[in-house]
Amino acid sequence: MKFVKELISRSDAKNKVFEKFEEILDDKFENIEINKAFGKICFEDVHAPCNIPMFNRSAMDGYAVIAEDTFGASQTNPIILNLVKTDSISEEEIYRLSTGMKLPENSNAVVMKEYTKEYDSFVEIYTGVHPNENVSRIGEDVKTGDLIIKKGELITPYHVALISSLGIKKIKCYSLKIGVIATGDELLDIEDLESVEQLEKTAMIVNSNSMMVSDLVKETGLSPTAYRKVPDNREELEKAIKKALDENDIVITTGGTSVGDRDYTIEIIKKIGNIIFHGVQIRPGRPVGFAEAEIDGKKKLLFVLSGYPVASAVQFELFIANYFKPRKSVKLQINRNIASSLGRTDIVRVKLVESEGFTKIEPLRITGSGVLSSMTKADGYLMIKENIEGYEKDEFVEVYLF
Repeated sequence: MKFVKELISRSDAKNKVFEKFEEILDDKFENIEINKAFGKICFEDVHAPCNIPMFNRSAMDGYAVIAEDTFGASQTNPIILNLVKTDSISEEEIYRLSTGMKLPENSNAVVMKEYTKEYDSFVEIYTGVHPNENVSRIGEDVKTGDLIIKKGELITPYHVALISSLGIKKIKCYSLKIGVIATGDELLDIEDLESVEQLEKTAMIVNSNSMMVSDLVKETGLSPTAYRKVPDNREELEKAIKKALDENDIVITTGGTSVGDRDYTIEIIKKIGNIIFHGVQIRPGRPVGFAEAEIDGKKKLLFVLSGYPVASAVQFELFIANYFKPRKSVKLQINRNIASSLGRTDIVRVKLVESEGFTKIEPLRITGSGVLSSMTKADGYLMIKENIEGYEKDEFVEVYLF
C-alpha cells in the first residue's frame, strides 16, 4: 500500500481531527425544548439561574416547628404545641405540612409525623429536633451560578430533570448533519434483499456498515442520513459524495480507502477537497482517511473509513465518538499476556470475566477486521500505545467500557 510511508500516529491524527471539529462547530447548534433534549450534546456550559430549593422546604411529612420549642420532648414527657394554619408561626406553635412544602415563616425544623399525635387544636411532640432537621434548605441541591452541564456533555435523563427544575425550557444542542455512504460492488442494501439464498448465489454481502455507522452516529447524539450503497464507479461515487457534502456538514464513507484497482474514494476526495491524512498507525483500522472540502463557502469534513466493520467501528470510535462522547475508563487486571509492536497503537477488544473473586479483563482471541461478532462479544477495549510492547498477565490496564 502506497500510503503506508505516510502513516501518522494515533495521537497526531486525533489532534488534527479535533482541531477541524473546533473550526466547524462554532455555529452548529439549535435550541431544543428540554423534553426533547435527551441523548443530544450540550452546545455550551449551562449555569443555574436560581437556587434549588428556591425556599426552605420540608424533607418529611410532619410538622414545622421552632426547634427550640421541642427541646426535651420524649415519649414520657411530650411537649404540647398549638396547631395553626397560617403561613407564619410563633413560639409554641406548630404547622402541618407534607414533603416538599414550604416551611412557614419563623419555623426552622420539621418533626416527623410518626413522632407526634394530633388533636383538634394542638399536637403532642414525642421527640426533640435540632435547627434545620428534616429541612431541605435554600440552595442545598443547586446554588445560583452552579455549573449544571458542561459544553460537550451528553444530556442524560438526570440532566433533563435538573434543567427543567430550574425553569429552563430550551437548551442549545449541537446540530450536525452527517451523511453516511458505503461503497462497493459487492454490497446489497438490506431493503433490496429478497432471501439469504440471494446473497450466496450472487456472492454479495448486506450493506451492514451503513446501518452500524448510522447507529453509532445516533449513539453519539448526532443525526445521520444513510444513503444507498454506491458501486465502485468513479462517476457515480463522485456524484454521491458531492450530493452528500451539499446536504451535510460531515460525510462518512466506508470502503474504498485502500489503493486497490477499484478503490476510488481517496482519489475522488482529492479532486473535491484536501486530504489531511490517509493512514494511521493503528490496528485495526490503519487505512483511515480524513479530509476537508469547501462547498458554497462552507467548510465540510470527510471521514474515509474501512469497509471492514470492526476496523470502521474502531476508526469511528477513535476519531469521531471520542470527540463527542468519550468513553469512561477503569483500571482492571488483564488475565493473560498480550503482545504488541512498537510504533503502532493496538486496539484490543476485551470482555469482563470473574477470576478469583475479582473482575478482570480477557482479550478476545479473535483477529481480523471483518469479524463483526467480536464486537458483540466485547465489553470494551484497551489501547496498547505505540511506545508499549504489550502487557503482562495480572498487570493493571486502562479499559474503555462500552
